[in-house]
Amino acid sequence: MVGAPGKRLIFTLAGIRFVLDLDHVVEVLEQLAGRLDSRRSDLRKGIVGALDFRHTVIPLIDPTLMLGLVSAAHIFQRSVLVLCGSEGNWAVLVDRVEGLAPADSFRRAIIPPLFQSAPGFAGAEVVLAEDAPLMVFEPERFYGINRDLP
Repeated sequence: MVGAPGKRLIFTLAGIRFVLDLDHVVEVLEQLAGRLDSRRSDLRKGIVGALDFRHTVIPLIDPTLMLGLVSAAHIFQRSVLVLCGSEGNWAVLVDRVEGLAPADSFRRAIIPPLFQSAPGFAGAEVVLAEDAPLMVFEPERFYGINRDLP
């Protein structure tokens, strides 16, 4: 999916809708069973295991751990977004992928005060699509050389 300019991917995580520039997305995986080695986890960094992707092993991040959220879905019922980053491919666990939307269908919004003080949401961006708020998912906040570790 890398190289599809002007599109954004919409997904949910713990009941919150997020949007991500499609330029970051390599592939969406609906089936996690048989691909995850949970023995290679580091929960302090949000890494829930190693994912077998195209004959390589990449870290699988669960953003709920860093955002202080709880997903109601079992790990094997969730979807995976494989993203490209400065250190190579890595993966993000999400509850559900909703679809794609043109980038110009979103407009900036002010983040609600409740989220401004929530762990992991400080400095986050909110956009509106058809007057519904979505959090902008910024991959570098969760994994990679630019990530600020707690």
